[in-house]
Amino acid sequence: MLKKISIILGFLILISFVGTMSAIADDCVSIILEKDTLKVGGNFFVCPAHAKINQNISTGCVELVAINGNYCIYKAKSSGTIVFENCDSKTTVRILPKETPFDALLNMIGRGRN
Repeated sequence: MLKKISIILGFLILISFVGTMSAIADDCVSIILEKDTLKVGGNFFVCPAHAKINQNISTGCVELVAINGNYCIYKAKSSGTIVFENCDSKTTVRILPKETPFDALLNMIGRGRN
C-alpha cells in the first residue's frame, strides 16, 4: 500500500511539473505570411496574431482590418516594406505601388518604367 501511495505521489509531482513548465513556456513561433509581395489596397494575413510591426525599419503603411483567432488581417495603405517581428524572427512584406491607368498606357506603348 505504501508503494502505491509513493508511486501516485511521484506521478502527481511529475505531472504538476510538466503542467507548470508548459504554462510558463514562451510562445515563440515563426511568422507565417499569406503574401510577401502585394500592391497597395491588397489584403494579407499574418500568423501569429501577437506578431509586432517594427516601426523603426518599416517604410510602408498598413491598417489592421480584423483579428481572427490566431491571425491578423492587414490592408496595405502605402507602398514600402513592413517588417513583422516575433521573438527573434523577422519577416518582411513588400508593398508595391498600384499601377495607374496612365502607367498602363505607357507600358503598352513601350515607354513605361521597368
